[in-house]
Amino acid sequence: MNPKNNELNRRKFLSTVTTATGFLALGLGSGASVAFADDMQFPRTSGKRLGISDEAYQKAWKRAEALVDQMTLEEKISQLGAQATTIDRLNVPGYNYYTGEALHGLLRDAPVTSFPVPLAMAASWNPELFRKIYSVVSNEARAYDNRDKNGLSYYSPITLNLHRDPRWGRCDEAPGEDPCLAATLGVQVVRGMQGDNPDYLKTTACSKHFVCNNTDDDRMAISAPVDARSLWEYYTRAECGMVLEGDVFSVMGAYNAVNGIPCCASRFLLTDLLRHRWGFRGYVTSDCDAIDNIYDPHHYAASLPIASAMAVSAGCDLNCGGTLQANLKAAVDEELISEEEISLSVVRVMTVRYLLGLFDSADSVTYTKIPFDVVDSDAHRDLALEAARQSLVLLKNDSQFLPLDKSAIKKIAVIGPLGSICQLGGYSGSPIARVSPYEGIANQLGVEVYSPNVSVSKKVARSENIRLQSSSEGEMNIGFIENDSWAEFPKMDFDGKTEFLARVSAYGDGGRIEVHLDQLDGPLACTLTVPHTGDWQKWTDVTAALTGVSGEHSIFMRFLGGGGYILNVERFQLNPVSPPAANPGQPQVVFAQGCSATGAKDDKMYHEAVEAAQGADVVVLVCGVTEEVDREGVDRKELGLSGAQEELVQAVYAANPKTVLVISSNNTVAVEWEQEHLPAILCAICAGQAQGTAIAEVLFGDYNPGGKLPCTWYRSVEQLPPAHDYDIHKGRTYMYFEGEPLYPFGHGLSYTSFSLGQLQVASSTLGPGDKVSISATVTNTGNRAGAEVVQLYITPPPSPVKRPIKQLAGFQRVELQPNEQKVVTFELPYTDPALWYWDEEVRQFVCQTGVAKILVGNSSANISLTGELTLQAANFAPTGPEMLETVAVKSSVS
Repeated sequence: MNPKNNELNRRKFLSTVTTATGFLALGLGSGASVAFADDMQFPRTSGKRLGISDEAYQKAWKRAEALVDQMTLEEKISQLGAQATTIDRLNVPGYNYYTGEALHGLLRDAPVTSFPVPLAMAASWNPELFRKIYSVVSNEARAYDNRDKNGLSYYSPITLNLHRDPRWGRCDEAPGEDPCLAATLGVQVVRGMQGDNPDYLKTTACSKHFVCNNTDDDRMAISAPVDARSLWEYYTRAECGMVLEGDVFSVMGAYNAVNGIPCCASRFLLTDLLRHRWGFRGYVTSDCDAIDNIYDPHHYAASLPIASAMAVSAGCDLNCGGTLQANLKAAVDEELISEEEISLSVVRVMTVRYLLGLFDSADSVTYTKIPFDVVDSDAHRDLALEAARQSLVLLKNDSQFLPLDKSAIKKIAVIGPLGSICQLGGYSGSPIARVSPYEGIANQLGVEVYSPNVSVSKKVARSENIRLQSSSEGEMNIGFIENDSWAEFPKMDFDGKTEFLARVSAYGDGGRIEVHLDQLDGPLACTLTVPHTGDWQKWTDVTAALTGVSGEHSIFMRFLGGGGYILNVERFQLNPVSPPAANPGQPQVVFAQGCSATGAKDDKMYHEAVEAAQGADVVVLVCGVTEEVDREGVDRKELGLSGAQEELVQAVYAANPKTVLVISSNNTVAVEWEQEHLPAILCAICAGQAQGTAIAEVLFGDYNPGGKLPCTWYRSVEQLPPAHDYDIHKGRTYMYFEGEPLYPFGHGLSYTSFSLGQLQVASSTLGPGDKVSISATVTNTGNRAGAEVVQLYITPPPSPVKRPIKQLAGFQRVELQPNEQKVVTFELPYTDPALWYWDEEVRQFVCQTGVAKILVGNSSANISLTGELTLQAANFAPTGPEMLETVAVKSSVS
C-alpha cells in the first residue's frame, strides 16, 4: 500500500483507532485534541522542577537524538525491550530496563533493608518519612549498581491504583484510598528514588499501573468501564501528582483496557493526557507483557505486528518483554508504523539513560560514589524500625488495656498463625534482620526465643538459579529450584531426632529432596518426596524418617526432579521438638500456632493454643491475611479472617478474656466480632523487617502509636459495590460511603489524648487566583508524648451532581510533648481539586459557587472544628496542570 495514493493509509487508521475512540470513551470528545499541540519539541512542563533541570533534560534529549540518528532501524528496535541489546559499533552497552522491584526495599537476596509495604507506610501520614525511606532504597540500588552494574531502572516503587476496594489482590502496594494522601506521599517516593541532583537521576522510578488496574484475577483481559467523572476526579489524580510535582521519569501502562481500549494502545492516555496535558518527560513502559495482550486476550489488534504498531504510535515506548523487538520490523514492512515514530520512542528511553549518567564518566556523577557499605547499614535498620513504629495503628483500646505492664507478667502467650512469622508482604527482598511478633515480645521481656522451624532464608549458600522470594504464608521461600540444584544450611543438633519435616509446594509433578550431612556429597540422612500440591504457593508438609544420625551437622539439600522449575521450599525442622526450660525469675513466653493462615481447623494445634491461653496472664493473638488469600493475580472474595482463624480467636478469648489482637496482615480485615468483644486491637499491616520489635514496643508502652488508617475498613463485602463497578460515586471510599464502617478512614488511637481548637479561616471568601489560610491549634492533653494527625476536609457547596460527603484537602502529622501546643496551618488554593468537579456536559472542571464547609478533625468520622467558606465564580476552566498542580499537601506547623 502506497501512503501517497491513499487518503487514509493503515498507519493513519491505527492512529485514529487509538486516539479518537479513546477521547469519546473517556468524555473528552474527538475534537478535544485541538486543545493540545502536537508540534512540541519537548513536553510542556508544569513550571516546577525539583529534580532534573530543563537544561539538563534538553541536553540529554539532544544527545539521545544524535545517537538515535546514527542507528539503523534494526538497532532502534533492539532498544525497545526490557533487555536492550548492545550496539558495539556505536559503543552502546546493553541495558536492563527491568532492574527489579523496589516496592518497599529492593527485591533481592540479602543484604538489603526491607521497609513496611506502602499501605502500612501510608498509615504514618508522614511525607518526610516516605522521602527518607525511598532515599535509602535508591542509595541501596545505586550501591548495588556501583558494585555489580546491574541497572538503575525499577518497575516501582509504589502502585497508584488506589485501595478503592479491599478485595483487590494488590491493596498492600497502594498508599491508601484517597488521591490527596496518595499523591502527596507518592511525590516524596519519586523524589527519594530519583534524587535531587539537577543533572542526574539517582534511579528511575516508575508510576504504575496507568490506569484503572483495580482487579487482578482478570487484569490482562478486563476492560474497566469508567465514567468520565470517576476518571478525572479519582483514578488519574494521584498519577497526575507523580508527573506534575514528582516529575517521575517512567510510567507503566496497565494490562487492562479502559472502555474497550487497552491502556498500552491508548493515545489518549499515553500521549494526550500524560505528555500534552501533564507534561510528562520520561518514557512509558508496558506491564509485562501487556503489548502482547493487545492482541490476545484483548483481541483489539488482529496480529502482534499491529499490536506493536498500535502501542508505539499511542506512546508506549518500551515493552517489558520482547514483543516490540520481535514484531516492529514487520510492522514497518507492512506500513503500520513509520521509522520516525520508532525513533521518537528510542530517543525517550535513551534520554533517561543519559540522565542516569550511564554515558558519562563516573567522576561526574555523584551517585557513583555511594559505597556498598550503606546497604543494610545500622542507619538503614534504624529507619526500618522507625517506619515500622509509625505504620502501626491502634484500632481499639478499651479501659486502657494497653500498654501492658511488663512487671506484672509472669507468663504471656503468643498465639496465632502469624505470631512467629515476620510477614513482609509482596515484592519483598530477603533482609538479614527480621523480627517476628513472637521474637519481638520475647526480646522485650529479655527471654530467649525458641522456634523449632528453620527458615530457608537462613541458607548459607545455594545454586545460582535459586532465589529467595516472599511466600504466600507470610514467610520467605526458596524458589526457581531446578533439577540438581542445591542449598546449604547451618549446623543443627540431630541427637534424639527421628524425623525431618519440610514445608514445600510444587505446581507440576514435584520432585525429591536429598538431605546430605556436612557437604553436598556427604552422607545421605534421608530423602523427602515432594508431591504436586496444586500451585507454587500451595504449601504442604512432607516428612522422612531419620535413622542413626546424631551430633551436629551442616545440612545440604539437593533437589532432584524433572526439567525446569520443580518445587519451592519454605522451612524445615527436626522432630521431635524440645523447647528449652524457662529460666528462673524470667517471665515465660510461650508460642502456639493454633491454626494455619488458611487451612481447616486442626484439633491438636487448636487445643494447644487454648491450653496456652488458659495459663497466661495475657494473650497476644496474631492473625491476618497472607498472600495465600490475595496477591498479584489473585483477588479475594471475602474480607474476614481466613481459614479457622476466627474460630481460634473466639476460643482463645473464651479461655482468657485478657487478649489483645494484633492484625498482622497484607490487607484490611473485617474483624467485627473481635471489635465487639476483645479489649484491644492493634493493626500491623506488613510492617517490614522490624515489625516484631515495633509491635512489642507498642504493646509494652515503649512507643506511643500514632498511625492513622489510610483506607476505610468495611464490615463485610455486603457494604461494597461489585468489584468491577468503577463508578467511584456509588458508595466507594469514605468520600461516598454512607454506611457505618468498621473503622473509618483516618482513624487511629493513642496512649495520650489530644484536643483541637481555635479554628481560624483567614477569609470568608475564595475566588480565582486566591488561596485561603486555615489554621487550628492542637494540644496534647495527656501525660505521654505522642503524634496526632490533623486532617482538613472540605464539603463542597450543593451541586447539580453527586459530590463527596467530605474530601481530604490537607493533613499534618504533629509530634507533641505532654501539655504542648502547636498551631497547624493549611493553605487552600482556589484550584484545589476538592473544590472542583468534572462536568460531563461541558467536558471540563467546574467550581460550584456557594458555601463550602471547612472540617478539621483527627479522622474522617471525628470532626472537631467546622467553618464556612464562600466560593466565588471562576472566569477560567482549569483542565491541565493549572488544575491539579496542587495535589501535594501544602501545610505548615508553627
